[in-house]
Amino acid sequence: MSNLYAPLSSLDRLNLGNEPLHDSSFGIFVTDESGLLQYLNEEAARILGFKNANDALEYSLHDFEMNTNCGLSDVFDNIIAGENFKKTEHRCTNRLGHYAVLNISLGPFRDDGGGISGVMGTIWDVTESYQRKVKLEEADYVMSVISQVSEALASAAELNDVLRIILTGVTANQGLGFNRAFLLLINEEENILEGKIAIGPNNSEEAHEIWSNLAGQHRTLLELLDDYRETEKNSGFSTSSRIEDWKIDLNKPNYIAEVFESGSGIIVNDGVETSSESSKIFDYLQTESLAIVPIISKGRKLGIIAADNKITGKKITQTRLDLLQIFANNSAVAIEHSRLYDKVLERAKELEEINCQLANSQEQIIRAEKMSVIGELTSSIAHELRNPLMVIGGFANLMISSGDAGDNAEYLNIILSETQRSESVLHQVLDFSRASRTSSREIKFNALVKEAYDYFQTKTKFRQKGIYLNLSEESAKVWGNPDQLLHVLLQFIHLTAEGMTDECKAKITTHGACNKVECKKVRLTIEFTGSQQARDNAKKIYDKIFGSSEGTQRMSLIVAGETIKYHGGNYGVENPTNEGPILFIELPAMRVSEDD
Repeated sequence: MSNLYAPLSSLDRLNLGNEPLHDSSFGIFVTDESGLLQYLNEEAARILGFKNANDALEYSLHDFEMNTNCGLSDVFDNIIAGENFKKTEHRCTNRLGHYAVLNISLGPFRDDGGGISGVMGTIWDVTESYQRKVKLEEADYVMSVISQVSEALASAAELNDVLRIILTGVTANQGLGFNRAFLLLINEEENILEGKIAIGPNNSEEAHEIWSNLAGQHRTLLELLDDYRETEKNSGFSTSSRIEDWKIDLNKPNYIAEVFESGSGIIVNDGVETSSESSKIFDYLQTESLAIVPIISKGRKLGIIAADNKITGKKITQTRLDLLQIFANNSAVAIEHSRLYDKVLERAKELEEINCQLANSQEQIIRAEKMSVIGELTSSIAHELRNPLMVIGGFANLMISSGDAGDNAEYLNIILSETQRSESVLHQVLDFSRASRTSSREIKFNALVKEAYDYFQTKTKFRQKGIYLNLSEESAKVWGNPDQLLHVLLQFIHLTAEGMTDECKAKITTHGACNKVECKKVRLTIEFTGSQQARDNAKKIYDKIFGSSEGTQRMSLIVAGETIKYHGGNYGVENPTNEGPILFIELPAMRVSEDD
């Protein structure tokens, strides 16, 4: 514009009334020293709001300032004094109230002598280019927000993480800038929406505290998304907790059901004629205006995002609704991926459990084969040894009974006693071998213990001893070979009774059961009561049996121990301080059914 401000003697010297200035694409005007228009072209007249240039003559530049409010009145004297003035992309209205964005340049108008006789200026109407620029900036902003949210979502797998990131992007000032956002997901079985997560303050005091903290941190949206857990801490759990138990029936008419039907978002205001169900939504969220968009993936309804500006009261525009819908579309993909990830993890867990079951089954098969071989081997050896022992014992008994023993009577009694003891061992081995042929099944543990106890009391010489039974009231079951387990219980009761004195008493107790959720161990204990000396003696007996016992006791313990391990159990002796020893047997409990 510097060439327009050269010293001129009159308006004629500018040739302003002729082409090209008069019909140019930008407005040009000249005023006198007081600001009255002396000349303007057609474009300037249009921008100022006149039908033509003649109608604008005598119109004051100060009148123009009243409409544009660009600060001309403050700088007019400076321009007359020789200064230039420029303002770009100034948003204003003309004398007719039409909106425009203008680039304005003003400078002094000089005569032949170089004196200033008025003001000369140009006006460019850049409304269209400005709007295109704003749209491009908005598009660039939207792409930036979406890109940052997508980047954060790419590293999130769990559903709660995905939902939190999405709502952080909706409410952050660096994102869409809504005050509050709510996310509900659909329960397809019941056709209801269930509240999942929300972000935002409940009141202005909470908003001031939250926004002040975030503003002081000067973080980008991506930094907020990466650190969304801290944002969660600062964003008011009260809002999120408000919708955790919220359910919306989609079978009843309401705005959200309409959104699902149309597949596009809406802006709704309280007070407009609505259904009772829609009014409940506004009452529940305590808001007056709400943007609602559906989350739909490949025709499948997943949920909705609702957002408002309860704190600031800022109007929700269609542009912001469209951006919220873009977020919802991205949310659909992220939610589907998260659910797929959860299914993959669940399937991997199932496969891991199946592999464990296969490994356990294989181990059980090996143990079963091992027990079968042991049973066959022991049965074969027992039968081979039994006949010679019977012959030896028979001849020894015959010599004693005939009175021909003489000086060898003592030796013959020893032979007879040892053969009887050996036959007792073989009897136990044969009992175990026969038990191995019974199939495994479900066993009521208390009933099995009671059977072993009753058999012990009625069939053995120890029935006068002080061994008492205390069965648990809980219903406990185990899986196994009932004959083998009965044999084990009898062996441990026999081992206990053989070393007991008259002063020592023992109590057999069952413990534990399996609940509906988790299978636990079923436990049997044999503990001693009586004097301290009696309990000390019992401890010595157990130390001997489970330490370096030999002969019949050792054989019985080996067979019983292998049987317990075969059934997945364990056994041993505990020695609590200042108490007698406690013999225990543990077996895996079966899950108790609903009917038990």
